[in-house]
Amino acid sequence: MSPERFPGTNNVPSPPSRGPSSSPDFPRTGEEDGGGSALRRALQSPRTRESVHALVDAGGQMRISELQARTGLSFLPFTAMLAELTEEGLVTVTGPPGDEIVHLYRET
Repeated sequence: MSPERFPGTNNVPSPPSRGPSSSPDFPRTGEEDGGGSALRRALQSPRTRESVHALVDAGGQMRISELQARTGLSFLPFTAMLAELTEEGLVTVTGPPGDEIVHLYRET
């Protein structure tokens, strides 16, 4: 479709990339030891620390809406933070939309 059909779309920036140039809240260090180092990085970041503490206090799982309320983050920052924790393997999210549960990863 031509840009003439949608005026103003030429000025819309592309979405940010989550590639190597992006900077997560808890940067990776040179030597990785799996979940232990990911947890240490998460606890060093003020944005992710509250989520991890809330999940530990709740016995390892919490409704996603309760976790968002506990962190005090708005939707987009909360979603980005949760994505980082998920990518690191620290949490999983289960359940149908609107009734999701966040689970803190636990080795068995």
